[in-house]
Formats: sequence, C-alpha cells, structure tokens
Amino acid sequence: MSVVPSSGRIPALDGWRGIAILLVLLWHSVFHFSTSSTLISKLEAAGRLSWSGVDLFFVLSGFLIGGILLDAKNSPRYFSTFYARRAFRILPLYGVVVAAYMLWQLPVYLLAGATGAYSASRLPLASYLTFTQNVWMAYLGTFGFILISPTWSLAVEEQFYLTAPLIVRKLTSTQLTTALVGIVVGAPVLRTILCFSTARGAFADMVPMPCRADALCVGVLIAVLLRNATLWKAVQRKSALLYSLSGVLLASLGWLTFGNYGQISMPMMTVGYSLLALFYGCCLLLALNGAGRSQRLLCNPYLRGLGGIAYCTYLLHRPLMEVARRLLAARFSQAPGAVELIGGLLGVAATLVIAKLSWRFFEQPWLRRGHAFKY
Repeated sequence: MSVVPSSGRIPALDGWRGIAILLVLLWHSVFHFSTSSTLISKLEAAGRLSWSGVDLFFVLSGFLIGGILLDAKNSPRYFSTFYARRAFRILPLYGVVVAAYMLWQLPVYLLAGATGAYSASRLPLASYLTFTQNVWMAYLGTFGFILISPTWSLAVEEQFYLTAPLIVRKLTSTQLTTALVGIVVGAPVLRTILCFSTARGAFADMVPMPCRADALCVGVLIAVLLRNATLWKAVQRKSALLYSLSGVLLASLGWLTFGNYGQISMPMMTVGYSLLALFYGCCLLLALNGAGRSQRLLCNPYLRGLGGIAYCTYLLHRPLMEVARRLLAARFSQAPGAVELIGGLLGVAATLVIAKLSWRFFEQPWLRRGHAFKY
C-alpha cells in the first residue's frame, strides 16, 4: 500500500530543493571566503556547513529516483523509460555546459594563464563526457577546473542511476531494505578505511559514489517506507521520537560546525557525512509527515520556484560568480573581501535570471520530450 499522492508530486519537495540550492549558493557567495575581520568570522561560523546542500540533494535524489523505480518496478518498459527520461532531463543542459568548458580550454595552450590560475585542468576532457570526473578527482587529488568542479556530484548521481534500477528491479522489498541499510552502515566504514589507507584520502572519501552512497540510500529507504502504509503509520505514531532523533543529529552537526570541521576533516570524512545524511533524512520524514508552518514554508512559491530551477543554478553559479568577481577585482583590487562578497552575490543574481530563462525555454521542452516515454 502506498501513501504517495496519486499525482506522484509532493509540493514540499520543491521547497526542499530550494533550500538545498540556497545552501550551496550561500556557501560559495558568503561563507566560502576567508576574512581578517573577527566579527565577520564569528558571523560566518553559523554557515560553515552550508556546503552540505549537496548532501541534501543526494537524499532528495535517492528519495525521488527510488520512488520512481519502486512505482514502475513491474513495467515492461522499466529500464528504457527510466533512462530516456533521465537523459532528456540531464544531458541537454549538461552538454551545453561541458561544450562551453571545452571552448574555454582551447586558448590555454596559446595564451597560458590568460584565463586565470584555474584555467588548466589535470582531469581528462573525456572524463566530463563519461561522468567519471569524480573518479579522476579521487585518483589525482584535485577538483581540476574549479568552475566546473561542482559536476562531481552530478557524476555521483549518474553512477547511482546505473546501479539503482537493477537493484530495485531484482530484489524483493525485504532484500532491498536489507541492502540499503547495509550500504548506509558500510559507507562510513569505507570512508574511514580510505581515509587512513590512501595518500589522497580527502578526495578518495569525498567524491566517489560508494563513499557518498549513504545519503542516496537514506533517500531510497524513505521512499520504501512511504510506500508501506503499516510502517508509515508507525512513523506517524512515533513523531515525537523522530523529533528527538532530529534534535540529537542537529546537536552533532553543531559540534561539527563550531568545531570548525570542514569537508575534508577527519570527523567529517569518517562519520560526518553520515550524520548529515541521517539529519536530512529526518527532515524529509518530518516534512512528509508534517503540517502547518513547516508545510507553508516548504510550499512557499518563491522557495518552490528556486527549487524548480536548481539544476541550472547549480551548474552555472560558480562560473558566473567568478566572472563577476574578476570584473570587480579589475576595478577594486584594494578590497578583496568586498569583491568576493559583492561579486558572489552579483553572480548569484545573474545565475538565477539565466536559470529561470533556461527552465522556461530550454529545459522544459526537453523534459516534455522525455515524458513522452511511458512506463
């Protein structure tokens, strides 16, 4: 029995996507740069985990993709429709971004350094065409070309798409749940082993799909739970316990935040990413089970609108922020802190405008073509 709305659309999830991309934007525009001001440093402390918007995206992706696969599990067009729809959603815009990146790389060999210190990349160009850039990042210990570096998380999701459909199709509900729990438990163990056994433990822990599979599988587990009326009613009866667990996890994130443990710190690489995944999973459960103010917030039209354009925003925000910062730096080089902040905010504004246009005139038409394929 399923408790998913008959339309298959849960409006609050658009709000969660909006929160996820907002966290990413805040990280790169406000909280990402250093400052000599003690006051500003203290204010920035609260945003030290805003980069974890990516982890929220992973949980949401696992929930949404897992739900799609579970609902279509017995379809004769299960694989073909799933991959066709994913291709029409992901590849057109990604192809434009990668093509622009390749054009950017062309002058590097003629005018070394003309496009800045981050122009050259040690990652093979082919890795961006095959969604293996995260594998090369882990191997080489670098994000490569910084302006296209956020695509590592897209590579993680694409690799998840290669494995999840087969697992969902072949396993029974009990077997699937057991496998998902095993992955959630095993991912931090794998990260801990890699952290201590490899020369590039930070990258080996942060960007490969198996090391971040706990967040994706937490989302799939929630999708399984939501489609079992008996279990879902049990969750609703134990909402106080869920709130308590969320509070404990939030306290652990406070420890990570004010302990100044970053993305590549030892606590984060071992258990930190799992704590983030579990916290965001609890937040998702509370949103699915909730009402009142939380639902009104998540269904806010502006927040949902931001969630709707999150994909393009995620791909474009780093390049546009960098352009804005370089233009300002050419005129106001004596105030690097202000250039970083103002340039970042201007880049965010430009990104949102372009993302809105992209969604309406570019992405939606491709999306409609993808949905012409039926399960």
